[in-house]
Amino acid sequence: MRISLARLLHTVAAAALLGMGLGPAIAAPAETRRAEELEQLRINTAYIIEAGEFEIDVVPSYFDYGNWQQQGVEIELEYALSERMMVEVEIPYYWLHFDGPAPGVSGAGNIEVAAKWMLAERGGFAISFNAGVELPASKDRPKIAEDSWGTELTLPMSLYFPERHVRLHIEPGVGWQEHEGFEEQLLNIAVEHRPNGGNLALQLGSNFVRESGEVEGYLVPAFEISAADSAFQFGMAVAAGVTSESAHWGVLLDFEIEFQ
Repeated sequence: MRISLARLLHTVAAAALLGMGLGPAIAAPAETRRAEELEQLRINTAYIIEAGEFEIDVVPSYFDYGNWQQQGVEIELEYALSERMMVEVEIPYYWLHFDGPAPGVSGAGNIEVAAKWMLAERGGFAISFNAGVELPASKDRPKIAEDSWGTELTLPMSLYFPERHVRLHIEPGVGWQEHEGFEEQLLNIAVEHRPNGGNLALQLGSNFVRESGEVEGYLVPAFEISAADSAFQFGMAVAAGVTSESAHWGVLLDFEIEFQ
């Protein structure tokens, strides 16, 4: 899958015009829960958490590639420095299991430090800039970690349709790896619907990553639920691979708690 830069710029410009009121008007959103990231869908939204808020996410996952399987867990720590900026640290650990005599391996993945700036929010439209830096691991561990620097730059955009309690999230981006350059392009898209604006969100997402001419793509149905008057939230997704480079299937969970 080749993501056209011209098409991306056209999408961003059109969305910006909508948000600035130069296109069709979008109704102002009503107060409702909005996530800065849908971890179980593996997508950043354009939003950030409230200023001064601290959030912890634990994201276990399992992916079956046919002749080998990957289990993992990520610990994500987020803090909002202001109404427009938040920072995040992701700490992953993986277990790989191979069919046949090959022994399994495990270890910590590359730690990532990221920051998100909300560039604009108007009516039901918001756009942000997200930058993450992967720190080199102590040694090269194929499929787990790399002993090199990496950077991921994305431009999350979110549209809210309050009369339908629907949010649309689009996150295009690129990835840079030391010694390889900008060889990765990604595109994440997700739709979430909260029936009657309640605590249950039904979601459908897709993830596509193109690297060295190979595409890993998934269709990801999910749900997310938050307990009433509680800082705890739970999400679950089932990822179905749609390209030859993808895992056959996978499961992702998200356990989230917020602190003021």
